[in-house]
Amino acid sequence: MPEIEMPKSHGTARRSRLAAASASLIAAVALTTVPAASAHADSFSLNCAPHTVSVRITDPGPADQTLWGELCYRGSTEPSTVQILVHGAAYNHAYWDFPVGNGYYSYVQAATAVGYATFDVDRIGIGNSSHPASSSVGVTAAAVSLHDGITALRAGSVDGHAFSHVIIVGHSLGSYETWVEVATYQDVDAVIVTGALHGVNPAAPPTFFHTDAYPAVMDPKFANSGLDTGYLTTKPGTRESMMYSTATVDPAVVTADEANKDTTTIAEAQSAAPIFSLPPTQAYSYKITVPTLSISGTDDFFHCPGVTLYDCNNTASVEAFESQYYQPAAHVQIVMMPYTGHALALSTTAPATDAVMLTFALSHVAP
Repeated sequence: MPEIEMPKSHGTARRSRLAAASASLIAAVALTTVPAASAHADSFSLNCAPHTVSVRITDPGPADQTLWGELCYRGSTEPSTVQILVHGAAYNHAYWDFPVGNGYYSYVQAATAVGYATFDVDRIGIGNSSHPASSSVGVTAAAVSLHDGITALRAGSVDGHAFSHVIIVGHSLGSYETWVEVATYQDVDAVIVTGALHGVNPAAPPTFFHTDAYPAVMDPKFANSGLDTGYLTTKPGTRESMMYSTATVDPAVVTADEANKDTTTIAEAQSAAPIFSLPPTQAYSYKITVPTLSISGTDDFFHCPGVTLYDCNNTASVEAFESQYYQPAAHVQIVMMPYTGHALALSTTAPATDAVMLTFALSHVAP
């Protein structure tokens, strides 16, 4: 995939041009994959409904937890392919369908427009899903619960429709948990990971977990939540510097991001850290055998500054490093979004990111 070039200047005009170009691509693909849309506009309306799936967090173990997700698709008939969307730390399902910009920051809207169903989940311990003791909510627990969610989608236990194909889409910590899930269960047809490279800014983990995060119950939003002190959230005013690039940040998004913030756990941090110390051929990602896209921003605070293993502004450099962590069967594609921070779906480049993700998805697993 060719490297994406964008001007360094930014503002309303550039955002409008980017949105128009990306929307045109998505719309063109939609017309080829959902031919009835133009003839029956009302049948192309977006249908969304919440569902709760009983899941485990240990394998073997009891299905005594609940995974919440919102299933969306266009028209009256569900497609054969669903994308399960997995958000990152201190986010929830709103990351993929953000309540700002009338769909500008909604991967759910973009993916359903080209014919896919989406199952946009709150990871275990987050939002509308169950909240077990924080010490039990690590990356393996999340992977087990996601596997049970995927199994339910394939079995028809969600909305009474059995999906033939599943694409898993992760972001940040959700991408790390995606690596673990797919490596363990081999139950999806394609993988998209965002904000997830194998090099880590040495300043990022201590900044997030020690400087910018605190027990969630100390935050006004979660003061009466009953969460134990192993659940963390971000301190007020810290998200912009961690999650965005100054070149592609929308102030309205930052305000809503703070209002919609959610939690993570100490156990997730502790269990995620060893993932990045594994040699390439022992990494979880190396066990993936289906088509894989890895897309990140060139200004990603967690995976670019302070990293000498590759140069985020040079796609070939990132590709040379990251390809070690995937075996040939994954046919991994690496894309770096210019002037974009860690929260790709919430940056002004979001429509372009969506277009890259959907071009990949459509080339491997049809809706």
